[in-house]
Amino acid sequence: MPETEIKRRFAARIAQVKPSMTMAVVDKAASLRSQGRTIVDLGVGEPDYETPDHIKQAAVEALNQGHTRYTKNVGIDELREAVVSKLERVNNLKYNPSQVIVSGGGKHSLFNAMMTVLDAFDEIIIFAPYWVTFPEMAKLTGANPVIIETKEENNFEPDLDEVADKITDKTKAILINSPSNPTGSVFSSDTIQGLVELARKNGAYLISDECYDQIAYDKQPVSPAVYEEDPEFVITVQTMSKSYAMTGWRIGYAAAANDIIKNMAKIQSQSTSHPNSIAQHAAVDALNGDQTFLKEMVIEYRKRRDYVLERLVSIPNVSFSKPDGAFYVFPKVNDYFGLSDGKQTVNNALDLANFLLEEEGVALVPGDGFGADDHIRISYSTSMKELEEGLDRFETALQKLK
Repeated sequence: MPETEIKRRFAARIAQVKPSMTMAVVDKAASLRSQGRTIVDLGVGEPDYETPDHIKQAAVEALNQGHTRYTKNVGIDELREAVVSKLERVNNLKYNPSQVIVSGGGKHSLFNAMMTVLDAFDEIIIFAPYWVTFPEMAKLTGANPVIIETKEENNFEPDLDEVADKITDKTKAILINSPSNPTGSVFSSDTIQGLVELARKNGAYLISDECYDQIAYDKQPVSPAVYEEDPEFVITVQTMSKSYAMTGWRIGYAAAANDIIKNMAKIQSQSTSHPNSIAQHAAVDALNGDQTFLKEMVIEYRKRRDYVLERLVSIPNVSFSKPDGAFYVFPKVNDYFGLSDGKQTVNNALDLANFLLEEEGVALVPGDGFGADDHIRISYSTSMKELEEGLDRFETALQKLK
């Protein structure tokens, strides 16, 4: 009897999802380093600071006290209470602990939220430039991301009339990110309130990614949930990663109406069960403890931001908007497209990023992955010495293109 040939295939959803462009840059930079090249990394999206010692010590104490077992699916009570206190103290939001769920990082919180509110063929409005994961995460739920482009001259804030025009009977959610990765834009209170009203009027959820909520400079971010009398349809997502230099600890959280949180918990119970027990105890100390570290870090990031802007002003044919938060600048560089150094021609942002990396050894992230092909992302979450060297290399490389 002849053997039957078995054909295996992957789930169709895999073909719809693009690999992360930021990770592609990281991988290529690592490859060049392994060849002995010195690479200046201005593409990294995490603080260059160590987690503060008092937070590390809280983790050690949690280990010594035996907090190594399963916790509640939604997170330990102490951390949910600490989140509630932080939301009121910093964001002027009032929740109770039952309206909070702790997850394995901000990305996990966002995924739980999308899995809770989006069905196949629903639409979710996402503003470009966007964090690379937003549309891919939506696709994994079966929903269709509807991309609305924003403009540099408007500081990348969405036009409310355009948003209203894009809303259909399939619109299930609007996703915002302020302060923004990759632009550093902080939406005005008028824009935030307008988006809340559009969501309310059209029966849509509003998912607010506030990953960088405490890293802001000239303009303080507004949480959309301040415009709800009681938690209803806004889902507030925050994380310990950026503000407390805890990227590897993987603790994020969401606050929303009770029914939303209960359903997010149902999904989490069948995936990760709960976030890391030790990291949860450390996060309690981070939120309730001394905040001096955070204030000092923001002061330093402001200095670095100002330095980057000062350098970009002197580089021909590069435009940018002033970021009010996060730790990124997102300059427009399309005037260099079509130019060549005599060996290779730069046709787009990806070509330019590869040219910068290969020619001068400076790693930046092309705007293609963020839905803005004319731009590149510069991260200033690195030392001033690295910034100076990296921008020197950036400028030198651009001078070679004719």
